[in-house]
Amino acid sequence: MRPLIGVTKSYGFSGLIQNLAIRLCLYFSKARSINLTSKYPQFDVDIHGLVISGGTDLYPGIYKSKDIKENYKYDHERDELELAWLTQAKRKKLPIFCICRGAQLLNIFMGGTLHTDVSKIYEQANYPNSLWGKIFYRKKINIKPDTRLSDIFKQNESEVNSLHSQSIDKVGYGLEVSAVENNGVIQAVENEGACFIMGLQFHPEFLFYRKDIRNLFHKFVMESKNNVH
Repeated sequence: MRPLIGVTKSYGFSGLIQNLAIRLCLYFSKARSINLTSKYPQFDVDIHGLVISGGTDLYPGIYKSKDIKENYKYDHERDELELAWLTQAKRKKLPIFCICRGAQLLNIFMGGTLHTDVSKIYEQANYPNSLWGKIFYRKKINIKPDTRLSDIFKQNESEVNSLHSQSIDKVGYGLEVSAVENNGVIQAVENEGACFIMGLQFHPEFLFYRKDIRNLFHKFVMESKNNVH
């Protein structure tokens, strides 16, 4: 039987595009999926794996930062929902796959902190500003050897997209960095234990045409399948 994956989602056009892309990736990786939202949290559903997707910036107050943007529309309900699902998934030892904002939230959940604005780091990079420009833009990341990510990608570097305005600062407890940019910005973290827990700063759902990305989704689904009884 195909495992059932719970997928959190953002609202608006970009959230719709991300959600459709993630669920298509899971479908082609032989998994079923269900959306988890603040309106329909689905806590009573027996999922076999969890995907925390990308979206709006996280509220800095959840990691005790005072660097709060004025007039920014933070999604407090989603923050609370995803933290609750991370708690439940970790307690049940479910595979957890976190994308962009999701990777940042995973890091916070594990006791880490964020850079609330990476624009100064990227000010010389001349990155595009539009959604589609960011999706199709490519930057190089360096993958650390002897990590779960390097075992899946089978290479020491890769090219990824860039849709984030925040990034991981202090790494959370029990996590290790598995990929960085040349400028030092963390692009991937994973747990140091046996259970599959991974956070990617980039958006793999828009790179599914590549074999290494398909292998990544396949590995997550196979790990989730171990929870099907």
